[in-house]
Amino acid sequence: MGESFLHYIWQFQYFQKAALKTTAGETLNIIKPGILNSDAGPDFAQAKIKIDSIDWVGNAEIHMKASEWYDHKHDRDSAYENVVLHVVWEENKPVYRMDGTRIPTLELKDRIEPQLIKSYQKLISSSLTIPCERSFADVDVLLKHAMIDSALMRRLEAKSKLILERLDYNKGDWEETTYQLLAENFGFKVNKDPFAQVAKTLSYKILQRHRRQPIQVEALLFGQAGFLVAKTKDEYLTQLYNEYQFLAKKYELIPEQLNVSQWKFLRLRPANFPTIRLAQFAALVSAHQSIFSAIIELSNYKTLVNFFEILQSAYWQNHYRFGKKAKSTVAGLGQVSIENLIINTIAPLLVAYGQSKDDDQLIDRALNILQAVPSEKNRITRLWQALGYTSKNAFDSQGLIELYNNFCQKRACLNCVIGSSLLKPNQPL
Repeated sequence: MGESFLHYIWQFQYFQKAALKTTAGETLNIIKPGILNSDAGPDFAQAKIKIDSIDWVGNAEIHMKASEWYDHKHDRDSAYENVVLHVVWEENKPVYRMDGTRIPTLELKDRIEPQLIKSYQKLISSSLTIPCERSFADVDVLLKHAMIDSALMRRLEAKSKLILERLDYNKGDWEETTYQLLAENFGFKVNKDPFAQVAKTLSYKILQRHRRQPIQVEALLFGQAGFLVAKTKDEYLTQLYNEYQFLAKKYELIPEQLNVSQWKFLRLRPANFPTIRLAQFAALVSAHQSIFSAIIELSNYKTLVNFFEILQSAYWQNHYRFGKKAKSTVAGLGQVSIENLIINTIAPLLVAYGQSKDDDQLIDRALNILQAVPSEKNRITRLWQALGYTSKNAFDSQGLIELYNNFCQKRACLNCVIGSSLLKPNQPL
């Protein structure tokens, strides 16, 4: 049993409250347990209690043992001077403020129903992939929907935070930030890192100057990716090589280029080869004067699909790799890939932009788009489907992925509405 369990017990007041007293023998009444604080500082803010005949408003701090107050050096931190109640499993040591006054302490070890503790320990120690899977069908469907919605928003907010941090690094340049995000996601999982490195070493501003000359955009991208290291008998490759040599010197790019060995081809279908993805990305860059501005103007799923329905240049419609002709015509960006880009780039981008502009309409647009995108089909969504919960769209599947990765896998059942609904006292307290 850990401190998070006591947080849960205190937040929902799942303990015997009859004849409450502090460890010093004072009469105690809990008026408000306070608001859970996920940032630095005391665990619960704005708590309201009555000790004997005096009302106190302030913070509540939670520990397994009272001595952890000193272990965590709260006795030296002024942020904890306004703690009006110390809630502990066991008071093994009295705790004092800086001015020497004793902090009222509530000990819970004899006030929590044993069956509740047993149920909690059983849940978090479960060897099952999803700890509550045996009870999942018994949980009210509205609670499930609420938790999945909450998990989705948590996922989007986390991605938004990373985007805003990148925006800050790019000195507020949304175009550069969008270009970097798209580049990274064009690599999908396997070639995400080298794609990100290409975008980091080759600015969007440089590519914009050459967008009316698609061969130069390709030369810059393939050159930075490390594919243009020598002339060959392939006429197209030689043309790219010559273009890159000139442009790389002009923009001082050569020391920054990748090594071709950084790209992964093994076990990929030819349509997913990084050479094809680079060619498709070059076509997207060449097609739009401003990628970010174009995306922000797109209002729904269908227009976004049209935006990404690009066809790479003629050479790459007949080749998967340099110098090796394909047996059949190479298609453009596929539907599943487009949906992946919308889910992992466009929706989080709209949320980040909406937060930066304090515009909820942009956030609502992101949510509406996710509701229009078909559900992802992967190992995680299949796990939930086996439990009877089938995701209808990407809104659902993204929420289920977040729920699995950051709640189920981490055994954070107490932070999950589904898990906490299964952990209630058998008797009203």
